[in-house]
Amino acid sequence: MPWRPGTREGMGGTMEYTQSGDVILVRLYQDEDLFEQLTRVADACDIQTGIVISGIGMLKQAELNFFVKNGEYSAVLFPEPMELVSMTGSIIRQDEDLHFHLHAVLARHTKEAVAGHLSKGKVNVTNEIAVLKTGAKASRKIDPATGLMALSLGEE
Repeated sequence: MPWRPGTREGMGGTMEYTQSGDVILVRLYQDEDLFEQLTRVADACDIQTGIVISGIGMLKQAELNFFVKNGEYSAVLFPEPMELVSMTGSIIRQDEDLHFHLHAVLARHTKEAVAGHLSKGKVNVTNEIAVLKTGAKASRKIDPATGLMALSLGEE
């Protein structure tokens, strides 16, 4: 399948994407909301299940969450610009809603790194993200043992 460029007009910003086969490359720009733009790409490319295989660049106003105990997370907001050293995870469409489960490693200018479950983030300068679109059947369901929305494989 040839590269299919995304258009900037009507996409809610300057974000760009292109798709070749099942691989989607995304470029995000300054001040764009990472989750809003990934939602637009997922909708435009009809992603039902996807794997975020790579994410690099810079984020600001990033929020990382850390599992505490059954169903409870602790959130930490990092307002300053930080390098997005690595981002991976999954995208699952369920009942017309998208569920993102992304983990990120962020680094301060001092080279100190922090990592966790990414729940918010705005682009600082740029982001480059690669998503693998899959045909895998997957959903998210509450796991009674942890209280988390856990991955469930197979039919919903």
